Amino acid sequence: MKPTLAPADAAARPRSEHALAGERLSVRVEGLRLEAEVGVYASEHGRKQPITVSLEAEVASEAVHPEADLGHAVNYAALAETVRQVVGRQHHELLEDLAQALADTMFSDPRIVRIALKVDKLTALDDAASVGVSYERWR
Repeated sequence: MKPTLAPADAAARPRSEHALAGERLSVRVEGLRLEAEVGVYASEHGRKQPITVSLEAEVASEAVHPEADLGHAVNYAALAETVRQVVGRQHHELLEDLAQALADTMFSDPRIVRIALKVDKLTALDDAASVGVSYERWR
């Protein structure tokens, strides 16, 4: 008889009955392309430049199984729209400031327990694909 990883009746039991050491669920948005007013130089004020924002939002354990209910899920489309709103709201002197403003806004949702962000300027250096910052926060 071949060894198995789970009892024979495991497939018949609902997911909630399995004894788990833990689980994590993250919702991601990768490479969201936007035009942003960002930068400290005078030449960067009053004009938009291309950026990308990537994020990974880890959700609280009670939000891991939304049971196909979009109202209970951390929605990637809503996260992307939040990014668009924060980016478009004002000029940000530094990418670090923008990343912190994004994290502040994302953390207004109590279901988000950790956020990892990457914000990149795409045309800041002629000989680089992008430059940017990574920022992570958790509760």
